[in-house]
Amino acid sequence: MFENFLNSIYGNQQPDTPTRVILVVAFIIITWIAQRFLRQIIVRLVVGAIKTFARISRLDLQFDRDLSSHIAPPIRLLVVVVGLRLTLAFLNLAAPFVVLADQITATIVTICIFAVLYQIMEVIAQHYINHSREDGSRLDETLIRFARQVLIVVILIFAITLILQRWGLDVGALFAGLGIASLAVALAAQDALANIIAYIAIVLDAPFKVGDSIAIDKQVVGKIQEISFRSTRIRTRDNSLMVIPNQTIANASVVNWARVRKRRVDMKLGITYSSTPEQIQAVLADIRELLTNHEAVTPDRFVVEFVEFGESALHLQVYFLVKSPTWEDFQAVRTDINLQIMRIMQKHQVSMALPSHNIYIDNDLSARGKQDTKPTVSDP
Repeated sequence: MFENFLNSIYGNQQPDTPTRVILVVAFIIITWIAQRFLRQIIVRLVVGAIKTFARISRLDLQFDRDLSSHIAPPIRLLVVVVGLRLTLAFLNLAAPFVVLADQITATIVTICIFAVLYQIMEVIAQHYINHSREDGSRLDETLIRFARQVLIVVILIFAITLILQRWGLDVGALFAGLGIASLAVALAAQDALANIIAYIAIVLDAPFKVGDSIAIDKQVVGKIQEISFRSTRIRTRDNSLMVIPNQTIANASVVNWARVRKRRVDMKLGITYSSTPEQIQAVLADIRELLTNHEAVTPDRFVVEFVEFGESALHLQVYFLVKSPTWEDFQAVRTDINLQIMRIMQKHQVSMALPSHNIYIDNDLSARGKQDTKPTVSDP
């Protein structure tokens, strides 16, 4: 293509070898300069267009820096490849080499363009994810990640299709062949397909999202780190990373603690039988006052009563709701209330009871046993 353009300019008078060398060196220098200036111009145009299209504030300089740093490398490569291809036009290559150079150039240009699209999509998705975390936006982070992963697949399919067509491969026949083999692949990859279907169900049903604290079958407890096509990554309380297939989660019982606004505490306190009724009434009154005035407890829904006579203790029931949604805050509130209840017990000199058994020994039986054990003396 470029060779035909140069031939139309030269006509019958082709430049000699020294002239060609000078032109090649000149174009290499021009390419080196152009990749610096054109890269900046293209990056600014792309950033401005993307901010307008995605409705991102023009004052968001962090987005400008992120997008510029991500799309600059493929744009630089694009400019360099085009410049080198123009340089090759002055070398008067044979026709087969010209065709090969065009194919390679077109392939690299296609890869660069789709790499720019991929980086744009990544930066926009991360921008919305960060903002959804900061301001509690309705835009679900899980849905954003799902859209990003779908777009990645679409970009890869389009890029591979264009590259294969450029190299003269029949994409339709290739996909037809893959369709014939798809049955065998599907049978061999049933678990993978089940995980993908479960992933789509999780995204659409939205039982949880990234950042939520969940419990799976009351065994795995942790915070969602990432939801991908195959698996869900959970950061457990001991800071280990657990990877669970989506199919397993879809078929499990999941408790989403992030959507629980109030957590229940139901405890029984066992105090000794030596406690007097007055002491018990004083303890109950102070615990009720504690729960009424505690900022993390729902004041209109709690129970503090003397409920039963146990085998080795008098049982007080303390039931209340905590307004702290996160597990860490919930445990901190429980610790604070437990310590204050201990102080109330100490204030009224009431002791906590431990499981115990009293054994009574009959004195008559003891004395009779001693008599039975005296040695007998036989007559000589």
